[in-house]
Amino acid sequence: MDHSLIDKVFPDLDKDLLKIEKNREAAFRESLEKSGCKIDLNSNVTSDLIRVLLFSEYVAASITRNPFIFKEMIESEDLFKSYSKQTYAIKLEKKISIGMDESMAKQILLQTKLYESIRIAWRDLTGNALLEETLCDLSNLADAIVATTMSVIYDSLCESYGMPVDSQGNFQRIIVLGMGKLGAGELNFSSDIDLIFVYPEQGYTNGENIISNQEFFTKLCRRFLKFFSAGSHEINFYRLDTRLRPYGDSGPLVMSAAAFEEYYQAQGREWERYAMIKARPIAGDIEAGFKLLKMLNSFIYRRYFDYGSFDSFRDMKHRIMLQVKNKKLKHNIKLGAGGIREIEFFGQLFQLIRGGVEPKLQERKILKVLDLLQIHHCIDETTKNDLKNAYLFLRIVENRLQAYGDLQTHDIPQKPDQQKILALSTGYDSWDDFAGVLNDHMQKVHAHFNLLLVTEEQDKPDKETQNLKELWSNINDPQFAADAVTISGFKEPKRMLGLLRSLEEHPNTKRLTPNGRKKLARLMPVLLKKISEQNDPDTILSKLIDLIITIERRTCYLSLLIENKKALKSLINLAKKSPWIISFFSKHPALMDELMHPATLYFPPGKKALEKEMQIRMASIPPGDIEFLLEQLCIFRQINMLRVSAADVSGSYPLMKVSDHLTYIAETVLAQVLQISWNIVTQKYGIPEGISGESLDHCGFAIVAYGKVGGLEMGYKSDIDIVFLHTDVSGTTHGGEKSIDTIRFYSNLGQRIINALTMHTPAGTLYGADMRLRPGGASGMIVSHIDAFEEYMETQAWTWEHQALIRARPVAGDKLLCSRFNDIRNAVLTKKRDASTLKKEVGDMRERMRDERLTYKKDCFDLKQSRGGIVDIEFLVQHQILKHAHDCPDLIIWTDNIRLLESLDGEGIITGCESERLQNAYLVMRKAIHRLNLQEKSLEIPQTCFSEARGHVIEIYDRYLTDHQE
Repeated sequence: MDHSLIDKVFPDLDKDLLKIEKNREAAFRESLEKSGCKIDLNSNVTSDLIRVLLFSEYVAASITRNPFIFKEMIESEDLFKSYSKQTYAIKLEKKISIGMDESMAKQILLQTKLYESIRIAWRDLTGNALLEETLCDLSNLADAIVATTMSVIYDSLCESYGMPVDSQGNFQRIIVLGMGKLGAGELNFSSDIDLIFVYPEQGYTNGENIISNQEFFTKLCRRFLKFFSAGSHEINFYRLDTRLRPYGDSGPLVMSAAAFEEYYQAQGREWERYAMIKARPIAGDIEAGFKLLKMLNSFIYRRYFDYGSFDSFRDMKHRIMLQVKNKKLKHNIKLGAGGIREIEFFGQLFQLIRGGVEPKLQERKILKVLDLLQIHHCIDETTKNDLKNAYLFLRIVENRLQAYGDLQTHDIPQKPDQQKILALSTGYDSWDDFAGVLNDHMQKVHAHFNLLLVTEEQDKPDKETQNLKELWSNINDPQFAADAVTISGFKEPKRMLGLLRSLEEHPNTKRLTPNGRKKLARLMPVLLKKISEQNDPDTILSKLIDLIITIERRTCYLSLLIENKKALKSLINLAKKSPWIISFFSKHPALMDELMHPATLYFPPGKKALEKEMQIRMASIPPGDIEFLLEQLCIFRQINMLRVSAADVSGSYPLMKVSDHLTYIAETVLAQVLQISWNIVTQKYGIPEGISGESLDHCGFAIVAYGKVGGLEMGYKSDIDIVFLHTDVSGTTHGGEKSIDTIRFYSNLGQRIINALTMHTPAGTLYGADMRLRPGGASGMIVSHIDAFEEYMETQAWTWEHQALIRARPVAGDKLLCSRFNDIRNAVLTKKRDASTLKKEVGDMRERMRDERLTYKKDCFDLKQSRGGIVDIEFLVQHQILKHAHDCPDLIIWTDNIRLLESLDGEGIITGCESERLQNAYLVMRKAIHRLNLQEKSLEIPQTCFSEARGHVIEIYDRYLTDHQE
């Protein structure tokens, strides 16, 4: 080759490296001459050849021994093109025929491995393939060779024993799981291949020489391993590792899917969860392999944030740190400090903790995982970039190291000439430049790694915490003088000690495992100290003791409070302000996870954000899993109610926003329940004639909300008042499993919605649903045709039903039907009414309701039902709307009381002073109801409260609705 070309490729090449390159070039040229192999090389290929001869002793030796392989690569243009995922399998399928002898198949596979390894190394070393393509190619090649080998040996065994079948006579094939880097599609150049073998079901072969499926697949796996065993051939085949299987080396080589699943569910350890993250079916029955992994999903990814495994993860980290101290790993880019393993541990730790709740984190590729961790606010952008950049760099270095000699090494070479070659092969002109970048990457990785799983407990505890630790550990020891322990902050130490004793003696505490007791013992001193620093520690402790009794057997939540000081601080802060929130936590412990996110906990999302959050949550759940869908809906509602209540008690959130957000939550849930119910009913019965079924905007069905939802005034304990309407004429459905008439279809849909709203799930129920406002009340049809609804409202409805209609609005379903409802509402509410009759009917209904719902107590004022309370304001507003809407139709635009009062003022029906006084009274009383609900207190308050506001309401109410004034 031309010296000038070498100088062009490597300006100022070190003389030692020049000598290495020239020697390899001379050996290659001599091989071409001896073999008679003639290759036409253009300048680009020659330049690449110069690089490859220097950067890889393995490729140089391989093409020197086998020049015709190199010639074939050039003439076929394999060197210059990317492969698809299927390319390797297609190539092998053409070369290996059914029934081929195993030894012949092995020679073909060895030659293929050599050919493709040279091609992959060439493209990688010359920069014609980026890292991602190189890793994919290496993984796809291994997949194809493993799958082909299994197929050849399987066919051979079937000739001797027949095909393995299950009890139903279905043919059985092996399931081969690729683990580690192969499973993730990130195989490096000289990696071991980690495999696990499983077969679907027990049974026997169907040949003349019958054996059990267990024996058949054991023979298959043993012959497979022997196939890859080291031999005298010059080509390195794959080194196989099966130690990740259940029970490791002492376990069976292959087991049935049932036994496999049982092992992991009953005995699986944290490191096995860690390993299974990357598992992927690569050969045999791929579909059965994915089904198997789906069954194991609940083992790998818990359905809650898995803080309970922190101690196990911390042990894993500790073992890594101990290994890092080994001097032998000082120059190791995989296992050394800041190496590839630390990046993978970083990502997979978050996956194990959060992957069950955030399914998108169930990803095998580490680079995608790091992106997702930033998206989910687990890490910041700097951390993500540091880890991604380091990973890309280290994986390139790893491939350069291994492609040099086709050796399984991760050690940076110590010989100067090899160091220079490594630097040049990674794009650096000098070793010092390369080493500086390498050290910078690894130091950043190690710094991030060191911050994982760090807790406050690593600091030396102060004397007070030590005293509290001693107090808790001896709380029920009769020989321990608990009263002698100095505890600051608590006003009633004896009551505090009683609470602690009751916790320690509670059956839930008694049933804790040793590990659970250990976690409780770690939490209590820290909790007591934090509580003692508050203004009312005795009350807060009482609330939180009740919560701990509820959650302690789910020790992951104890771990959350131990591991995350922000979560503990938020919990104490919420306990200080609202017993209802703590009770809410007790009923729905999964909400404890929200304590980790103060950025969202105190800032409820708006309507659009709620809809987007719902969409994301629903998209991750298989549509057929109805119970899980409804459970996730409950969790969605609870999380967002918690966010509203947390913002509410923080003191910075106005009443109207609280009600708006609680209403938005209900609306979003109703829309999703309609979608779920529609999917169920249409799958079974098809869709009514004339309905497209493509969108709920044209489904012929609508949900109308009354009361608190309709009036945008939802509270924490509000049920939802709803009415269902449909518009379809008589007919039948089509396209489902069976056809039914349209009326029955919509009735079924309505019943499904009620069932979904009220069904008990592991996460509780959604809402109490009240249908009594539908035409005919409790005895009426569950779904009304819009024409029948109109006729009822025009001719049969009572005045109180027209009052209810003021606060009604459509919230989900068919757009045209919703518009038709609004037209009917407008027509009904703007009818001219006899003033005296209206006044009597509204006034009588109010007093009848007061008699039924108000328990009279001396010196007590019921915020809702007493004279001058909330309901009086509502009836007064509704009376004025019905009385004047005929002349002032703009009065009925709104459905909430505040804007209705503003409208009455704007039309001059009541005075500005009256409107202002009623609005102020309404807001202050509703705010008090919210606060009392959050404090879990009765709505009956002292008679002296709000006396001025009450007086104003009574005065205005009597002026318009009674014939006398008190």
